[in-house]
Amino acid sequence: MTRRSTLQLSGQAMIFNFWLNEALAAQTADDYTLWIAAPWVTNFRLPAPYHVSFAEVVTSRSETLQLFDILAQIAAVGGEIRIVVGDDAAHHPPLRQLAERHGRVQVRTFPPLHAKAYAGRYGAMTGSLNLTGNGVSRNVEIYEYHYDEQAIAQVTELCRDFFERGGAL
Repeated sequence: MTRRSTLQLSGQAMIFNFWLNEALAAQTADDYTLWIAAPWVTNFRLPAPYHVSFAEVVTSRSETLQLFDILAQIAAVGGEIRIVVGDDAAHHPPLRQLAERHGRVQVRTFPPLHAKAYAGRYGAMTGSLNLTGNGVSRNVEIYEYHYDEQAIAQVTELCRDFFERGGAL
């Protein structure tokens, strides 16, 4: 486990690397599922520290990589995406559109959700980090990045529980 803050460049790089690793994992695994549990999830531009590029892994319609580009790519290569968000309806239309365009993306709402947890094949994150532009690039957030199998499994189960308790978007 590594503890980071978005105030540190290494913290932003770790977030970026989480998404890169999971996009690659979806391409190589037959039964890939990405779990996202956060009150707010928006289609924000990802920072690109250390000159790392997604160009060979993710197709983007614009020059800047956005979160939904990564999620769409994961779904396009056969990965499943399970997202559970809070009840702030102002943020729901883009998520609904993402789910309608990509049948492998399911979104549910769980009104009391305040936790933030993300789990994939090779990593998981927990902490105060919402998946929004401010959460990743502007706010000072603290999160833990888990890379051991047991911790990833525990975070996955938390996300799965929130998702199963959620209702239709």
